[in-house]
Amino acid sequence: MIFEFDVRPYLVTAADMESFEEEAEHAADQFNGLLYSAAEAMQESDYWTAERAEQLIVELSANWVREPALVEADLDELGDHVQQLIRRIEQEHDGDE
Repeated sequence: MIFEFDVRPYLVTAADMESFEEEAEHAADQFNGLLYSAAEAMQESDYWTAERAEQLIVELSANWVREPALVEADLDELGDHVQQLIRRIEQEHDGDE
């Protein structure tokens, strides 16, 4: 069964990104794009559950804070970032079995 993750509860607004000052609206759009990319990518594997998806969102949020260049990334780069993270997580899971 393919898991469909609802990103709507995790979407942010410019007010949530006030630390980005005048780029807050752009930062919110970028982060929301990252979340939509993650939701789409999770549908490609049976690995994902609600709990694992939430853990991915936590990790994406941490990456967002650690990697300020993500704010300036284009949609393809954001998608690539998500794909790399998802592949790493799935590979780590495969190694645990």
